[in-house]
Amino acid sequence: MIAMKLKFLFSICTALMLIVLCSFSTSKTSYQTECVSLDIDGYFTIKIWDTKKGNKYRLEDARKDAIHAILYSGIAGTNGCSTQQPILNKKEDHDNFNTIKRSFFAKKGKWSAFTRSASTETTIPLSLGIKEWKVYQVSISKASLRQYLEELKIIKSLNNQF
Repeated sequence: MIAMKLKFLFSICTALMLIVLCSFSTSKTSYQTECVSLDIDGYFTIKIWDTKKGNKYRLEDARKDAIHAILYSGIAGTNGCSTQQPILNKKEDHDNFNTIKRSFFAKKGKWSAFTRSASTETTIPLSLGIKEWKVYQVSISKASLRQYLEELKIIKSLNNQF
């Protein structure tokens, strides 16, 4: 009888822990990024892959995800690259961008104007090990994207923040 009560109590505790852990998982993104280089012409190049899609990850998705990363999460500094802070770094910026998000990321949306190239990368990031992933190398013009968002009054100009 005591063993059954302990099993029941253990089951309840396990279920509650799973619910709590799942509630912390708010991000719907499953892509990972790694900085490759900062170019003289204002572009920076990243490697990007999707941990859920694996080798089914498409080129267009990689380009959109690269833009999404620089808008919302930024790119961690590695390989001699400095950290790229997200462009939308305030709640107000997120709210303003939400007014154009659907059209911006549409099939023929403006997002594509801010990526210069994307290619399948043959060198797999060290963190992936030997798994079979499609890893893309994408170049992004953060300065042009920022200027576009400033012109639309989605974000404030860096010059006007002081």
